[in-house]
Amino acid sequence: MFFQKITINTYIIRIRRGEQVIKSLTKFCQKLKINNAFFYGIGALDKFTLANYNVDKQKYLDKKFSGAYELANIAGNVFDSKDGLIIHAHAVLADEKMKPVAGHFVEGRVSGTVELYLKKLNSKIIKKYDKETGLKLANLPKVIS
Repeated sequence: MFFQKITINTYIIRIRRGEQVIKSLTKFCQKLKINNAFFYGIGALDKFTLANYNVDKQKYLDKKFSGAYELANIAGNVFDSKDGLIIHAHAVLADEKMKPVAGHFVEGRVSGTVELYLKKLNSKIIKKYDKETGLKLANLPKVIS
């Protein structure tokens, strides 16, 4: 993985062929002590797993894909939790026939490259388990009703 710091809080990251996207991004954030950030990017993958979350059942349904896929967009956030760093991403990919697939991005292997823009946040935001949804959500203090 390669990176360049663009400003005090922004980075361009390039994940190399054969590397895992989430694993690489996690390693990057841990090494640079980044606990809160948002990111987006593009690239190409040859193996990946997407998921869809059923709120009523509080369960993810995973689906594995392989082949030549363009990563048209990946977007997500990085937050800390009592269990450690959580990287939450969603992605849209397209196969050789331009047929799109999309969902919660579990993990994927880079076939060409993945290039990400990452913006570190100045605020500290922690994710906490939400019983109603079964998800770890950003614990934000202010409410608008």
